[in-house]
Amino acid sequence: MANFNIQQNGAPNLEDFKNELPPMHSQEFDEHLSTEQIKQMVYQLLTETNCSDDDNKRRNKKFQDIRGKYQRKYQPLMMRYPALFNMIIENGKDFDLIQFEQMMGMISKVRSKQVAEEVASKEFGQKMVDKYVKPKI
Repeated sequence: MANFNIQQNGAPNLEDFKNELPPMHSQEFDEHLSTEQIKQMVYQLLTETNCSDDDNKRRNKKFQDIRGKYQRKYQPLMMRYPALFNMIIENGKDFDLIQFEQMMGMISKVRSKQVAEEVASKEFGQKMVDKYVKPKI
């Protein structure tokens, strides 16, 4: 049990809990996957979730049921890139593979130092503005 140092306002300090809390990171999931590993997992997950059972769950917004079915097998993807994992789970066949491939290309260029991260971010952001914002203006 923590030995609390009571502050002037009578509340425990966050420092009191530092030895009681689990680590905020996991060495197993701190390292990035290669772009090829990411692509392989994404295409595999898309293939596996391309079934009538998962499509019915999507229609009924039972995304948690689909997540539960695949989270163990795709834990490296889910833990490192949860937004990507959730996009696949929630969108299924409607997942934008062209946008995904463009993003993977940018990441690959940044990792190989062909392009600065800021430049890649602006370039990809501009593509998203052109695709989603400008048509609505």
